[in-house]
Amino acid sequence: MGDKTDSDARLALVEEWLASLRQSLVIGDLTWDSVESDLRSLAVNYIVRRQLEALEASVVLVKAGFGHLAVGFVRPALDELLWIDWIKDLPRAEAHELLSDMGSFDGVRSLVAQRGYAGDQVMQQLWYPVALLDAAAEQEKELKGELKKRGKALGWGNSAFPTSEWVAERTGRGPLFQYLHSATSRSLHFSMGEAMRNGWGEPGGILTTIKPEFRSNRSDFALYQLPRLFSDTLVACDSLREAAGLEFEVEDEGERFLAASENLTACGAVPLVHAHEWNLGPDGPLGSRAKKDDPSQGDRSSS
Repeated sequence: MGDKTDSDARLALVEEWLASLRQSLVIGDLTWDSVESDLRSLAVNYIVRRQLEALEASVVLVKAGFGHLAVGFVRPALDELLWIDWIKDLPRAEAHELLSDMGSFDGVRSLVAQRGYAGDQVMQQLWYPVALLDAAAEQEKELKGELKKRGKALGWGNSAFPTSEWVAERTGRGPLFQYLHSATSRSLHFSMGEAMRNGWGEPGGILTTIKPEFRSNRSDFALYQLPRLFSDTLVACDSLREAAGLEFEVEDEGERFLAASENLTACGAVPLVHAHEWNLGPDGPLGSRAKKDDPSQGDRSSS
């Protein structure tokens, strides 16, 4: 786990990397006609912009002392990388139709869910005619059926959507998915494991869930993974870059970005699971009962 100086140095390098990226990368608008023929261009334009904004939000969180929460941005970036890496190689028409059905299904599913929660009276107050809502419910069923057919044709089985694990295997990123899935699911959903690994203290004493070093490690982990995922996403969607309205300046600002990337890479990797969680240090077990080789004791996580 890096000390505060190391964390500050990483933050400064990420800020310089982001500043150079903003100068060298242009995320432009799209033409309606281009999107109508290939929705991958819209997907790429959106995910690149979203990931960049998530990186900038992470910097804000770190500076405010809440950088450990930025781990929640890792899972969306991972899923986006996996999907674009897979779908970029599908035939254009097949990819477009799949994304079209997925987008339409998400839209009507949300509308049907809102109706179920709010009721027809409220929905009509929000300008939704009952006939439109009924049609959306039917469309949801139809689209789900179409997506299941696509699943059989494309190989993910009899379900509307493939699992992220399935997509990861198709792109050769299975180990990355397994690692970051374990890293991020606990940050997005209720997890007793996450609650326990946030609890630090000595048996018989107090237990705290705000150990600064642990939070710093989580911040560093987010600032390590998010730029890597962003860079990998840019590489994965390179064949779609022009259609997606992405441009790179290759002169002075491009050189600045390359230098910033090299400096950030040299900052080193950050593991999700730190040895202190297992009561381990460079010289062996830590804590007041380390001589007894009891890994469940000491200044450690309650996991």
